[in-house]
Amino acid sequence: MFAAEGASLVIVDLNQAALAAAVENLTSIGAQVEGVPGDVSDPKVAREAVHRAIERFGRLDVLFNNAAIDPWNATSLEETPEDMWQQVIDVNLKSAYMFTKAAIPHMRKSGGGAIVNTASTAGLKASPRESAYGISKAALIQLTKSVARDHAKEGIRSNCICPGFLENVMSDRSKDMNADLLAKRRERASGLIPIGREGRYDEVARAVLFLADPNESSYITGASLVIDGGFTLV
Repeated sequence: MFAAEGASLVIVDLNQAALAAAVENLTSIGAQVEGVPGDVSDPKVAREAVHRAIERFGRLDVLFNNAAIDPWNATSLEETPEDMWQQVIDVNLKSAYMFTKAAIPHMRKSGGGAIVNTASTAGLKASPRESAYGISKAALIQLTKSVARDHAKEGIRSNCICPGFLENVMSDRSKDMNADLLAKRRERASGLIPIGREGRYDEVARAVLFLADPNESSYITGASLVIDGGFTLV
């Protein structure tokens, strides 16, 4: 959707094959795109991605912090191993801190910009036996607000989205879930969500595009846009 709007893109992924395929696909539809392989929890990756944007495109207008993990064996806080806790916090929260920190000076220099973070309804409403993920997303919501408050006068807006159940599970979970587990998840989602179905990725993408657009959402900063079919109402 960003490419269709004429955006030049720098995309980051740990999975180099998936990254190469995304770059090829975007290039084939006429987008200008740079791919940066690497782990978003590595500070060097944040600096490299921002550097690529400035070097090739001359400016940075939008930062979308979307990378996250939610381990299949995630559990209660008491039973969460320290290494799992650290990995979830590093990927889901520390990465947003590092990319935001790297991006802000360039946004300030060009007169402003938009930061959009992918939080979750899990950051608003505690999910059973999913403590590390939910805590990381709650902290990301506060990071969003802090950046919004500190940088509003510089023309930098910071908002987040809070998706609920989506049509597919996160990629780090999908490898551990078979067809039966996925079917049970869909059935559970249908029962929990007032609208009666899981959300689609295009519905989330439109919300991100809206928050990134300096015309459509020019008076919105520090907001948490919930995209959950009414799940948090229940």
